[in-house]
Amino acid sequence: MVRIILTSLSCCSDARSNIILKRVLDDVCSWHSTERTPVVTERTLLCLTVLSDHLLKSHIVTSSECREADPRLRPQFWIICQDGLTHRDSVSRKRALYLLKRCAALSEEETLFKWAPSKSKPLREFWEDYTLVMETLEENQVHVVRPVLNRIDTLIQATVNDSELFHPSWLLCVYQRMFHSENKSLMREGVCHLLQLQVLQQPAFAAAFSQFVVGSFMNVLSETSLFCSPGQSVGDCPELAVKLQVFLVTFFTSLPSEDRCVLFQLIQQLSSKHWCAVPLLFVCQAFSHLPPCPLLKIGGLSALEVLRCTMITHQVLLRGAAQCFLLKSALSLTDNEVTVDDIFSFLMHFRADESLCRGTELWNERLPDTREADKLARALLLCVDMERRRLGGETSEILGSLLSPLLDTLSRVYTNIYLPVRKSDKSLQLLLRLLQDEVMFAIEQTFLKLVDPVQDFILRRLCGELQELFDVERAELYLCVLRQLVVMCSSSSRCPKNIQQFAFPKLIKYSLSVLLEPAQQDLEAQGLLQQDWGRIAANFLRDQWICLNFLIRTVGIKASVEISQVSETLGAALSCSVEALALLPSDFVLPVLNVMNTLLPQVQDQENLCVQAVTLSWELVQGLSTNAHDFWPALKGFISMAFQHKLLQLTHDQIFTDLLELSQSKSGVFGVLLQHCCQTWLPNDPAIRDQAAAVFSSVFNHLDIVTEACVYGPVFRRDQLVLDVQIYVEQLGAKCAANVGVTDDQLPRTCVLTFLSRLDPSDQQHQRFMEELVMKLLRKISKSKVRYYGNSLQHRVKNRAWQTLLLLLPKLKEVKHVFEAGFCSNQASVKYLIEWMMILILVKYPHHIDKFWSCFNFDHEKTKTSICTFLSVLVHFSVIIPHVKDKVGQLRRALDIILQSCFNHNFSVRLYALLALKKVWSLAEKEEEDDEAFQGLSSVVTACLNQAETMQSTNANKNWLRIQGHFFFGAFHPIRDYSMETIFQTFPSLSELADDEWIPPWKFEKLSFFPESLLIPLRNSAPELGQLQAGDWVQQDREQDKEERWSEVQKKITPWRSGINDQEPELKLVPAQRAARLGKQHGTLLVVASLIDKPTNLGLCRTCEIFGASGLVLDSLHHLNDKHFQSLSVSAELWLPLLEVKPVELTHFLQVKKSEGYCIVGVEQTANSQKLQDFKFPEKTLLLLNEREGIPANLLQMLDVCVEIPQQGIIRSLNVHVSAALL
Repeated sequence: MVRIILTSLSCCSDARSNIILKRVLDDVCSWHSTERTPVVTERTLLCLTVLSDHLLKSHIVTSSECREADPRLRPQFWIICQDGLTHRDSVSRKRALYLLKRCAALSEEETLFKWAPSKSKPLREFWEDYTLVMETLEENQVHVVRPVLNRIDTLIQATVNDSELFHPSWLLCVYQRMFHSENKSLMREGVCHLLQLQVLQQPAFAAAFSQFVVGSFMNVLSETSLFCSPGQSVGDCPELAVKLQVFLVTFFTSLPSEDRCVLFQLIQQLSSKHWCAVPLLFVCQAFSHLPPCPLLKIGGLSALEVLRCTMITHQVLLRGAAQCFLLKSALSLTDNEVTVDDIFSFLMHFRADESLCRGTELWNERLPDTREADKLARALLLCVDMERRRLGGETSEILGSLLSPLLDTLSRVYTNIYLPVRKSDKSLQLLLRLLQDEVMFAIEQTFLKLVDPVQDFILRRLCGELQELFDVERAELYLCVLRQLVVMCSSSSRCPKNIQQFAFPKLIKYSLSVLLEPAQQDLEAQGLLQQDWGRIAANFLRDQWICLNFLIRTVGIKASVEISQVSETLGAALSCSVEALALLPSDFVLPVLNVMNTLLPQVQDQENLCVQAVTLSWELVQGLSTNAHDFWPALKGFISMAFQHKLLQLTHDQIFTDLLELSQSKSGVFGVLLQHCCQTWLPNDPAIRDQAAAVFSSVFNHLDIVTEACVYGPVFRRDQLVLDVQIYVEQLGAKCAANVGVTDDQLPRTCVLTFLSRLDPSDQQHQRFMEELVMKLLRKISKSKVRYYGNSLQHRVKNRAWQTLLLLLPKLKEVKHVFEAGFCSNQASVKYLIEWMMILILVKYPHHIDKFWSCFNFDHEKTKTSICTFLSVLVHFSVIIPHVKDKVGQLRRALDIILQSCFNHNFSVRLYALLALKKVWSLAEKEEEDDEAFQGLSSVVTACLNQAETMQSTNANKNWLRIQGHFFFGAFHPIRDYSMETIFQTFPSLSELADDEWIPPWKFEKLSFFPESLLIPLRNSAPELGQLQAGDWVQQDREQDKEERWSEVQKKITPWRSGINDQEPELKLVPAQRAARLGKQHGTLLVVASLIDKPTNLGLCRTCEIFGASGLVLDSLHHLNDKHFQSLSVSAELWLPLLEVKPVELTHFLQVKKSEGYCIVGVEQTANSQKLQDFKFPEKTLLLLNEREGIPANLLQMLDVCVEIPQQGIIRSLNVHVSAALL
């Protein structure tokens, strides 16, 4: 069709051509306006580009026919261009950019395209910058694109200055293109640039950008990688999230009031797709920062509810935090037209244990509710808390008005026999829900007056009126209310005491009589389904175990009963509990676990039964791992049962292994175990301290658990960003209601370190345990790899082990194998810990000084880098020297060793030695009692130190200054700074260990069993060390600051002007036909590569295309499918004519080309070959290339000339691709 139109246009007169062009343009624009899809955009751009020479004529148009055929006067044409600029297909983008450049170039000559002659210079600059930006964005390298990003600011400023000439939609094309980039870094650059766009403070621009923010911008924000902040500390809010908060506030406050419905559209857009946890969290947080404004009606509230339902992430903390922010947004953005019932219907979708928890900041925001019991109770509590805050604590009046309907119903519930059962049940449900919360004193006093009528009503209903099986749920409600009344009355002196004295005996007596009666009811006659009966039976079984647990704990077994009968009875009960675990639903097993917790210590002699009970319980807990609601209570119940102090004498190796494996995928599991064990081994309860020795002895059976906990912690995983954001949410503290009972990956280690810090070195059991733990940790270190990467799992484990050893050091009587660790290749953080430990060992055990000196006597080749570790210890010799004998002799020995290292061939060793020499020599100068000991050293030492101070090399001098300012040799003092804060937070931060390895002091303090006083200081007494910034003495290159506007930027050549109109019609042709019509049909260079069979060398296809060869001859066209060929040619084969000629056919092919007038030129060194610089290539040249053995002898005879490339090296030849490029 395109060819027909082009042929018709070439044959018609100008008037007729304009009519044809107008009809084509009408059809194309109409098609695109009707079907604005990517496929339609691609086809319309193809058509417009082919006809561009006819549509965009380069002469003044005056006639009406010409103006009607001018696409620049049609708004739909510019919409097509903009859609093309943001198209996913690169060819379509290039076509759109070509049309735009042609229009801009043509408008310089004419007064169209909103082109004002008086503003021709700014217009030209704008469109030049615009096309440069769009062309550069085709590149995926950030270093190419980043320099031109500043020109976007120029485009924005030009649009602001004169919006009549430049529409903001052109700017959106730039951002859209960046958002579609394959390079995540470029995508991030685009997002950050838009977030900092100050022009959005103008209402007109904010309105112009509104639909773009709703659509494309929200889509790109769903990319999780955008919120990665490599340069930030873990726990900090990502830079992009902070900018997003400011952006949304600026954007919505700048929008005209009539356009603020955009918020509803934006929430609908969010709800229409699945979001990952991290981006959704920060988008919801940004919403929560919007200033209070009535922007959301009932539809917006429904959209927020749908959005909440999309939060299906397994990361409970992130889901809860996102819901907190979402809820806060709803409360501050809801319109007054929305009813109270609608708002609290919305609130009912938020769980108290995840987001809407009473007592948090979010709870104190506002508003009450009405409807079902749970919703109404929440509304009442909200309202009472709000009024109490507003009135300063006086809530009697508002409380009376709110509760009067409930109080009236409950006061008549026993005496009014005509009161509907449904109404009484609803009242009791509300009462139960209110009592289950921590109600304030005023509410409690109000309900105390109703205890008697409610109690009498419940007893009447339970003791005779409830006869049907479907009344079981109602009976459960009544019992729950009765239980809560007992709890309330037990804490009040004004409450009647007849519940336990009168009500319970009556209820128990009636219940026992019912149980003794034979069952006469037909279940099928009552329409009771089998699953309903199963649920009733399960409830009955669960209640039985609750009763049994109560009886065992309170009554026990009579002393008169024989021991054999007791053991037999308890064993039978335990067997029944094992059966119950297999029968009961997962959410009903907790009472059974509680009974087993009581029984197991008393039947330890029946080991097989105990093992069976523990094993079956663990299998049950494992099966609940995907059910978060039931898993955690069951896990805590199981650990309390299986790891109680009497059973800790038994080992559970397989269970521990399974627990550790489960903790890798489910954060918090190992922490639950360690919290329980640490409190069991060292209880705070004074009543149990008498049994402390017996209880603590069980720790030796679980040394593996303690060892693993010492090195347990977070590892860098694919979901590292999720872990980082979890830390950020945790640090929000009370500001986020999701932080209720949250555990982290550092909890097991924090627990075990607190446990170790509480050990008493004077206790023999404690001392023995610490010695065994140290040996186990040293063995773990010795088995580690010799070489490992920074912040790898190997590095982290090694660092954690040395931190634990350093914590235990002051409590140990003897330490071995520490000096040997100095010979290993270690990361900086591990190296500093080992050096610190050596210093403390020499301070506490000075007799080890000779062993330390012997470390310098090993083979220098083996110690050329580790010698720096021992020299670092000597830098702190001032701390050691007061504790050793023969101070002068030890100083002389230190100086002798250091001076030898000062002449080491390794620069780092010399640098450490010079620093140690400076420190030790200052100590020697103070020893005036024996001047002869240092006789003769003064001149040598002075010369060495002077050499260090006057280093000629710039880098060497900088390194000398930096190593002296390094924290380990400057601010750090090994004795003064010994504290848990320094070991676990300050040192990791200063040695550039990953942020998630830092354990701040507050994590220890928040543990329930953390002691008031420690043998080891928790915090550092001197603040200087903690105020330092991380850094190393090794010189590092710093990135140069960006310039505001770069005068020179990379600009890739886009050969549109050289015959673009000839390219487009042939896009459907095969590559050879297409390339032949790209303006290369006049080329006179033919490259023959039939003697080359390596696809990697056939990368010269790209070179031939770039330099305009008329064709390339290959030995086989199958090379085109080779992945190596495709990666090197980068689609050059699509634009270059290719021909297949087998090597055996070359003789005939060369003869044919010779007859066509080609000069056959071979690239070969022969007796008569000519130098490349001396040879002048004829107009028609065939270049024959070769590799390896050279051009065969039979083909050499057919060459007109041989050309050789001059060489000055020894190697015989160049690569064939390089040779071809040179020729």
